[in-house]
Amino acid sequence: MAFVREKKVKRYRYYQLVESHRVDGKPRQKVLMHLSKHPTVDAALAGWPKEISSLRRLARQHSKRYEFLSKEFGNTRSIRYIQECADSATQQADDLQARLKKLHSLRKDGVA
Repeated sequence: MAFVREKKVKRYRYYQLVESHRVDGKPRQKVLMHLSKHPTVDAALAGWPKEISSLRRLARQHSKRYEFLSKEFGNTRSIRYIQECADSATQQADDLQARLKKLHSLRKDGVA
């Protein structure tokens, strides 16, 4: 049986999709997926595509900015940082896309 659990760290709240089962007669919980700020599976399924799109747009903007500035001013440390930001946004979007795919799979299998 899977359910969503709320966790709090100081003032920040986040949510986890958790599966409960028994091992040697004792209850155990296994985190299937972190839902981040989304309190339900449906909210994550609705919100993550928008977040992925925003991250990809941010990565494109940083990449364009990097290309322009590196042509004008060379490859300085601050300009390389812009490319690192683009790479980071791309990686975050890819990771979130994988989580979205996994969540769709869990939903299809009837777990979530």
